[in-house]
Amino acid sequence: MKNYKNINFCLGIDPNPTQQNFENFRTALYAHMEILDFYGNNLNDKILKPQLAYFLSFGSKGISLLEEFVSRYNENYTIIIDAKFNDISTTLKAYLHFIFGTLNAHGLTISPFLGEQTLQLAFEECAKKADRKGRVYVLCATSESSKGDLSFIDENWKKTLQACQNLRNTVFSGQEDLNKLIGVVIGANRENILFSDELKSSELSVLSPGLGAQGADWKIISKCAQHPNEITFPVSRGVFAGGNINLEQMKDNLVAIQRYF
Repeated sequence: MKNYKNINFCLGIDPNPTQQNFENFRTALYAHMEILDFYGNNLNDKILKPQLAYFLSFGSKGISLLEEFVSRYNENYTIIIDAKFNDISTTLKAYLHFIFGTLNAHGLTISPFLGEQTLQLAFEECAKKADRKGRVYVLCATSESSKGDLSFIDENWKKTLQACQNLRNTVFSGQEDLNKLIGVVIGANRENILFSDELKSSELSVLSPGLGAQGADWKIISKCAQHPNEITFPVSRGVFAGGNINLEQMKDNLVAIQRYF
């Protein structure tokens, strides 16, 4: 039984073996899959987040493995492709076809840098193809950010929230059951934003990376116990260590981490 109503546990799928060759990568991914097949029925939340970059690094062979992975789990899990896509609308349509048509995944991460038109296109396509299972997470205030000339992007997180709210009200007017489809990425170490009145009142879904390898405090999960927004915490290296540990240790890590949720 879940401890917290609005908090979700997400397994990040980031195969990154120490020895960078395709055979080791495939072995690392299959270890991830073996844990899912062995322990998946015991998971409180059925959310997976493959990081596209690791698969792309091996070209067509890596993409073929990603297709295999998504095909194997997309019926019983919500699958979010962490790609941080965006481009002009005509090009974005091709990216979205890759996510929802070729892979048959349910969601993605996306940059807001090209404006509202592209975000609206992503929201509409996600709703059309994935319905209530879909999620589009817009980069807002991530666990790593610029301290230099580009810091203005991060400092304007309130405007990103407002843009997503406005688009939700436009795209899903009268369809409140689809409201959770629109979300933002807020790093787990950004407590000032996670607990801001602006985020709470937005009712936007949240993807909150940063636990484990990026050093965010695990106590943030219990601190969010009464948070009104849906908050999804992805964990990858804390369970799988990139595929560089044995299966028994992976299983033990997964059992231990589930206790936080």
